[in-house]
Amino acid sequence: MTARRSRGEGGLHWDETRERWIATITTGFDARGKRITRKASGTTKTEARNKLKELLRDHDDGVAVAPSNYTRRRSRP
Repeated sequence: MTARRSRGEGGLHWDETRERWIATITTGFDARGKRITRKASGTTKTEARNKLKELLRDHDDGVAVAPSNYTRRRSRP
């Protein structure tokens, strides 16, 4: 049986619908108490594990990672 990851190390799981490995870390909590999570994906488990290490390194270094899926609404004239 594989060893369980320690708290704060993030996680890896297989997403069947996307057919990709997903790396997830919790970076903290917002004002409502909801978890702030950062995700990355890879086609191989090794690729996703490397991206997980990058996310953890960026979080430890204090680099703010902004989500790239925001859209901006146009202001009304």
